[in-house]
Amino acid sequence: MLRWLLLLLALAAPPAQADVFRVGDYAIQPGMEPGSFDLSASIPSVLASNDPLGLPEGCRETARERLNEATVTRYAISIDCDRAVTAEDAIITPWAVDGGTFLSTATGTRVQQALQPTGDTLSLPIGAVAARQRALPEIAVEYTWQGIVHILGGWDHLAFVLCLCLLARGRYLLALVTTFTIGHSLSLALAFFDIVKVPVPPVEAVIALSIAFMAREAIQARAEDMADPHGRRRQLAVVAGFGLLHGLGFATVLRELGVAADERLSGLLFFNGGVELGQLIFVGCVLGVIKLAAIFDRDQWVRQAALYGAGIVGCFWMIERVAGFTLGTA
Repeated sequence: MLRWLLLLLALAAPPAQADVFRVGDYAIQPGMEPGSFDLSASIPSVLASNDPLGLPEGCRETARERLNEATVTRYAISIDCDRAVTAEDAIITPWAVDGGTFLSTATGTRVQQALQPTGDTLSLPIGAVAARQRALPEIAVEYTWQGIVHILGGWDHLAFVLCLCLLARGRYLLALVTTFTIGHSLSLALAFFDIVKVPVPPVEAVIALSIAFMAREAIQARAEDMADPHGRRRQLAVVAGFGLLHGLGFATVLRELGVAADERLSGLLFFNGGVELGQLIFVGCVLGVIKLAAIFDRDQWVRQAALYGAGIVGCFWMIERVAGFTLGTA
């Protein structure tokens, strides 16, 4: 039974990328004729559709081209307006992205900013002459939420934390999670500010390998080994190293969200805080499930099934990612 369960976990494992956000990239510029504009949009292919844009009054779409690539769909859309656009005018996009970057020269001024969706739509401020300045509370709420969403939707990061939860208990678990947090917080900051630059595909492959390694570590752990100070120091060092790698994956997401220049420091701090909050929520859920399983004397069965499942899925993701960047598709 356990064998078939583990096989099912491997087959059902979704492709896990360091970037789990579905980010759109938008640019608009004046067209060749007065009152015309050219909009380009890059959308994750899973969200692509030919649904119409929501345009300001007096504007209409005159042409649309669509190019489908491996994971991204690109649009080139021509728009004509019979009046001058105002600061209140906006284009409503129909693609349900998690966020977007926006570059506009439509008003003769270069405007670049990050945008957040409202429901399943994103509003492009076609008439903006400057990026909107946001108050700190608004920045805090947005980036904290983005951090929570990222960690709770990042299957590879959660799988690694799961292995930590099943490796240790009590203060030692707290030490492992804290070490992991310090590691990925440090590398997140260094990568986000371009102090450290590492190619993304190899990092993703090693992140997947870290899951398999930590699952094996937890499966083979014995009570006497866990009490050995030398063994604990080795595990803390390994977790710190893998934390540095996971932080590089977090930085990829934060960078692609298109953080405004004047929000870089605050965005980094609140995004990282959201990641930690989401991580604590997940740890609490895992410990709750283990305690519940212990009531029915099934905690060891659940522990072994989860660790073998995480190890198999980690190996699957590693092979998938290595094959991807080897073939030049990552």
